[in-house]
Amino acid sequence: MDTQQDFLAERLVSSYKDADLFYRISLLAASLTLPLLWSVLPGSLWLPAWWAGMALLFAGGKARYLLLQEKGSSSEKNLAFLRLGALLTGFWWALLLGWSLPWLNESPAAIGLTFALWFATLIIATSIYVHFISVGLLFALPGVVVILAMSLVSKQLLPSLLLAAPLLALLGNAWHNKQLLKNLHQGHQQILTLNQKLQRQQASLEQDVMRRTQDLQVEIDRHQKTTEELEHQRQRISQAIEASRLGLWDWDLTTDSIYHSHFEQIFGYAEEEIPHFMGHLKPLVHPDDYPQMRRTLLEALKGHSEHYQCRFRIRHKSGKWRWLEDHGEVVERHEATGKAQRMLGTRRDITEEQEKDDYLQLAWRAFEASGEATYIVDSDSRVIFINQAFVDITGYSRQEVMEQNFWELPCFSQYTKTYQGISRSLRREGRWEGELTQQRRNGDSYPQWLRVMRVTSGFKQEAYTIGIFSDLTDKKEVEARLTYLAEYDELTGLANRSQFYDRLHQALTEARIKGQELALAVFDIDRFKAYNNSLGHHAGDQLLRKVAGRISEILPDAIILARTGGNEFAILLSADEHQALITLEELQEKLHFPFYIDQQELRLTISGGLSCYPEHTHELQVMINQADQARLKAKAVGGNRIQVYNEDIRQSSLEQLRLEQDLRKALEQDQIQVHFQPKLNLHTGKLNSAEALARWHHPEQGAIPPSIFIPLAERTGLINQLGSAVLRASCQQAAAWYQAGYNIQVAVNIAAQQVESGHLVEEVSILLEEFSLPSRFLQLELTESTLMEDAESATLEMQSLRARGISLAIDDFGTGYSSLSYLQHFPLDVLKIDRSFLMSDNAQTTEGTLTRAIIALGHGLGMQVVAEGVEEKEQLGALKQLGCDYAQGYVISRPIPADEFTQLLKQQSAQSLI
Repeated sequence: MDTQQDFLAERLVSSYKDADLFYRISLLAASLTLPLLWSVLPGSLWLPAWWAGMALLFAGGKARYLLLQEKGSSSEKNLAFLRLGALLTGFWWALLLGWSLPWLNESPAAIGLTFALWFATLIIATSIYVHFISVGLLFALPGVVVILAMSLVSKQLLPSLLLAAPLLALLGNAWHNKQLLKNLHQGHQQILTLNQKLQRQQASLEQDVMRRTQDLQVEIDRHQKTTEELEHQRQRISQAIEASRLGLWDWDLTTDSIYHSHFEQIFGYAEEEIPHFMGHLKPLVHPDDYPQMRRTLLEALKGHSEHYQCRFRIRHKSGKWRWLEDHGEVVERHEATGKAQRMLGTRRDITEEQEKDDYLQLAWRAFEASGEATYIVDSDSRVIFINQAFVDITGYSRQEVMEQNFWELPCFSQYTKTYQGISRSLRREGRWEGELTQQRRNGDSYPQWLRVMRVTSGFKQEAYTIGIFSDLTDKKEVEARLTYLAEYDELTGLANRSQFYDRLHQALTEARIKGQELALAVFDIDRFKAYNNSLGHHAGDQLLRKVAGRISEILPDAIILARTGGNEFAILLSADEHQALITLEELQEKLHFPFYIDQQELRLTISGGLSCYPEHTHELQVMINQADQARLKAKAVGGNRIQVYNEDIRQSSLEQLRLEQDLRKALEQDQIQVHFQPKLNLHTGKLNSAEALARWHHPEQGAIPPSIFIPLAERTGLINQLGSAVLRASCQQAAAWYQAGYNIQVAVNIAAQQVESGHLVEEVSILLEEFSLPSRFLQLELTESTLMEDAESATLEMQSLRARGISLAIDDFGTGYSSLSYLQHFPLDVLKIDRSFLMSDNAQTTEGTLTRAIIALGHGLGMQVVAEGVEEKEQLGALKQLGCDYAQGYVISRPIPADEFTQLLKQQSAQSLI
């Protein structure tokens, strides 16, 4: 029903949508027709007025219709109104046609206008009334009746037919439209039915969609939650992998492609540098590790092992070896052949762990190899560890101790009370340390230093006791030995210097209290260095031991018998000066009895000094100094005597002290001068060499003889400084003469201390280079005593000097105690004869014979011979006759300054001076 009403309303809307245009045309047509009616109906005003009123009525009908439409009138009322309007409109036009037809023949314009308006009105009416055949019939019926009636009356069929044709067409269209509307209505009904069905299906689908949408939303929410959980899990796994520094690898063996995370971090290479890494490992893996790594990998690929695990070293891009650890499994194999197709694994850098393991192993090895014994006891009192030192010290094997109860082991149970006390201390303080006496397995006792501590394990939180002890046997022996060495001389068994000072202090303190007298004697063995160097240090040590033994036998009642250093001894007696001298003379006499060393008989002499308390001093150090000064005095006058300290020695010591200070100042201020004594070449009669001699002019005392200040320099350690000053001045002057055109060889005396310093060769080389002096113009003179102090060291130094091109001479030959066998081994160039062999003017005397022998000896050894101390022309002639090479002495010239020597060279004639 609702559908029919809607359809009716739609038809009404279609009928009236052009009604406004129709009404406007109708009014226009009426307006145009009024003049026509006015002309054909003259004097009849009512008809046009009536017809105009009808036009107004239609206008009111339009307004009424519009009003009904605005108020929402029903479709039935609108249809009725439409039918009424159509009937009235048709009647109105029928009247117009009826009035106008009779006059059509009289006015062609009227006919045209009438037909035009009629057809236009019919066409518009058709568009309005075609939707309802009843409405169209009501509109056309009045016109058709009028036209037919007028045709019958006028008997003109053609105009009527022309006017009736549109009406008939209107009716035909209305009828056809009715059929179309019927079909449309039926189609519309079908459409509505289908639409309703579609609406029902749509509603069902919407419900299904809504339900599916809800289910999908639930799934989406669940998927989103799962995705978030997976992402969170992935992040945690990623963070865990990052934290573990694991490299994940996925190896596709079919394509030999591999995915590897953290590749560059682990290997240092970019992935494109090694695209097929698993296949290119050999050049990178350490040669020692590659065979094991390859074997393990092949076993996993072939299925011989389920899991691939290997540790190996690989060459990092930085060039360093890094330790890696691989874990992997084959996750995919060919179904038919079983060949591995895919392998997954992890790889991590374990370099730091490996280094820590190495350190732990080293620490464990060091722990095991430690010389201190170690044992560990757990909370159940079981011994769970001992090291090798424990076995070595106690004698108990590991099987006898390991896993045994601590309190039941023999090595501990014998000292249960001691260890119980230690245990109580551990509970209070956590550690204990002290010395114990223990027994070895064989029953021997030994001292032990034990350190015990209690520790808690980090994993089980259990208490463990760690004991570390060392065998003090050797230490006690060493301590006893050190104690002995601290007080006694190891070689002789006498008291050493330290105990000597302590005992002397005690004796002086006691003597002061009791009013006793003391006598201190210090002495040394004359010419001991000669014995030591000639016979060897071993023989020298034997001699010192025998001397010490004989002193102990001679002086058993002495307060102190000490060896204070080298071959020096000290004796403290409870005696006055007279008693002490008697005792020392007896000692001197008995020490002169022969000693037999290596089947050689030696007879000794000693030089000693004596100082007495309280006669000479009350102070310990003063007493020692006085005795030593007296000893030096005894040696200065030839040795083999005991010298009592006196005022002359004291005064001489003061003078020596002052002179020593002056000599130090002279060396610092360069006050030591060098004079040169010419040497005459007895073959050519020319002066071509000179000896450099030190001279000291004291600002207050005048000239100090070399015999005074040179021994002083030797005693005070200034001889090296003095010798270096003379050597430098000599090289400088020789270089000046060389540059001036004088080829003068300068001889310089070298002291024993300079040879012993070990720097002589270096010093000479530096000076020759500094002054640009050829080495042939420098000669070094050494005394027999210097060579014999340490023959081996002296020989080495002389060989180095000879290799440098420097001439070497032995001075004062014949006055010392050198052996001819030693002389032939020294690399010498010149032999100087001492003046004592030239005292006689008769070449046939003993001195002449010795001079002749020495010259022959020198020439036989390939050396030149220089005679020094020549003071007479006769001696000069005799030396030339004996074949001596050079002469030196006052007869030629005294030592003179360098400038005077230069003048002498200038005055020297070409003729011989002889």
